[in-house]
Amino acid sequence: MMKTFSQLHISLRIRMYLQFVTSITSSAIIPYISVYFSSLIGTTITGVIVIIVILSGIIGALIGGYLSDRIGRRKMMIIAELGVGITYLVIAAFNSPWINLPYISAGLFMINLFFNGMFFPASTAMIHDLVLAEQRKFVFTAMYWLANSATALGTITGAFFFMDYHFYFFFSVGLVSIISSFITYLFIKESLMKRHDIRNAHTSKSTIWSNYQYVWKDQTFMLYLLSCLLIFSLENHLTNYIAIHLRDTMEDTILFGILPVNGINMVGILHAENTIFVVFCVGMVTWMMKKLSDYKQYFIGMCLFVVSYCILTYISSPVWLIIIMLFISIGELMYVPINQSILADLVNENYRSSYLALNGLIGQGQMILAGLAITISSNLSDLTMSLGLFSFGIVGLLLMGYVVKKETNSKKQVNITEII
Repeated sequence: MMKTFSQLHISLRIRMYLQFVTSITSSAIIPYISVYFSSLIGTTITGVIVIIVILSGIIGALIGGYLSDRIGRRKMMIIAELGVGITYLVIAAFNSPWINLPYISAGLFMINLFFNGMFFPASTAMIHDLVLAEQRKFVFTAMYWLANSATALGTITGAFFFMDYHFYFFFSVGLVSIISSFITYLFIKESLMKRHDIRNAHTSKSTIWSNYQYVWKDQTFMLYLLSCLLIFSLENHLTNYIAIHLRDTMEDTILFGILPVNGINMVGILHAENTIFVVFCVGMVTWMMKKLSDYKQYFIGMCLFVVSYCILTYISSPVWLIIIMLFISIGELMYVPINQSILADLVNENYRSSYLALNGLIGQGQMILAGLAITISSNLSDLTMSLGLFSFGIVGLLLMGYVVKKETNSKKQVNITEII
């Protein structure tokens, strides 16, 4: 594994190290921001602020995707990380032992998430630029593992210390972001020009509207996004509809005879199980699946994920919940790296950041679907909800099958043309 890692492009290796460190620091803050601000300015105003901040991140992602395809990934990453770092340092100053200005801090978080949004498509596009086709499965598996490990370390640290030491957390994240920006400036080279020079007559005349209009007209890619939205939104139900379902249906019990749990505790346990399994069992699952073709592994993993999550929306037995989450985790480890490879094949190199910016917005769409599920669940039975979510998942799988088949046929045609 280390030999394969050492063969990766130096900029890609540096990017993976930096992403791991920045993910740890940000994960110690982001999950607790809403709780922190609600204690200062109230729940209602905090809810409005959260919506505005999310919208700011969406706008930043769209602008960042467009600019990254024009001025380069490296420049956009340096600018965005500097913006993130500086705003965090100012937020630290306004949430320090000497001064506390929550409303100004909320405005600064809107700017902060805008820069965060700008950074994501540029950073992801650089990784796609640099990774070779034969390295994709290894790289995307490694990045998935790093992301889960960083999130676990960050959220655990934040859970114990953020509320009491938020000033030091804000300051640390700001400092780490600025250092990361300088490391990018000093040691990472631009990847856009290595693949294709997009500064030609066609792209130089494009506007942000025409840029995304081109992506929206790519029907195969849009079907891929719709499929991902339907399938991966199931995961968001764990902290939304499933959490409410378990709160209302699961009786307080003693798990394995030693751990007292209720419905809400159970959600945390399932989250922890998923993270621990991904962190410690990725190598085992990869070894077990090595005889399967990528596409068989992909669709078996997705089927496990969809069916298991739909079962999770209906049952309330703690032991069975833990068993089903095990299958969900295995499914994730099977499909995630291959899904990233399929995404890499679908995007047009000239508009790579723009494609990835739209792909990054799937997360916001998933949150919307999760919210809608809560709204309509009060008028439907548990079985109806489970069957409805299962239908969403099946439609998503069928769409993904169509996308993969079409992309495979397209590759075959290209190969035949090259031979001729």
